[in-house]
Amino acid sequence: MSSSLNALPTDFVTAVIFDWDFTLAYSLGPEVSHIARTTKLFQNYGVACTLTEVEAAQAALEADIANGQAQGSLRPQKKSEIIQLYRELLRRLGHPNDSFDFAYEIYAGYGRLPHFLFDDVLPTLRQLQAQNLTIGILSNHSTSVRQTIAQLLGDLIPQNHITISEEVGVHKPKKTIFKQAAARLRQNPANCLYVGDNLEVDAIAAVQKGGFAGGIWIDRFEQGNGIALPPKIHRITNLTQLILLL
Repeated sequence: MSSSLNALPTDFVTAVIFDWDFTLAYSLGPEVSHIARTTKLFQNYGVACTLTEVEAAQAALEADIANGQAQGSLRPQKKSEIIQLYRELLRRLGHPNDSFDFAYEIYAGYGRLPHFLFDDVLPTLRQLQAQNLTIGILSNHSTSVRQTIAQLLGDLIPQNHITISEEVGVHKPKKTIFKQAAARLRQNPANCLYVGDNLEVDAIAAVQKGGFAGGIWIDRFEQGNGIALPPKIHRITNLTQLILLL
């Protein structure tokens, strides 16, 4: 087990695929909490709520899920799971509309929130291209995020190099979506690296399910000091370190 930056054989790597959220970009602000982001999103769609109210609703829902009194995922990745989460929060907030359609509008609205690239993104992507590596994006997201990605990275990553879970009907960590992402780049998964901020869903799944050459866990907030990593999995704390791997 190793996280050494010089331990990855990269002579056969021809492509690097990235996650979107908190890997390349963040919405609203880098330190904005998940609950604060959800609160702002709900408010954008006319839901009268405060951060404190959403925090309380989320905490109560998580407690009910944990003890079997409510259904849902504590760490939703799938579109259906996120929509179910929003519907439950809307109910607990006393909003009159907790329909699937309204919750889907909110789900799609996340991709339209103001997004900003991390400072290390553009220099890293340009250097990868200078090394003749193909780059792409694979994200568990709604189709709406395509326009946001195009605005921020359209000159570096073409639309046909982007794989969005809502469009293909499968989500990370399923092996199918990793293979589809590689195929969009006309690459063999065994020649690809995947970079993401979720150790299990991104880095480990890309290797163990998707057959990628390596999984790169970008731990921007340095939560993983001392964690032992499986073979072919590496931890970095900024994208500049990715260049050292290559």
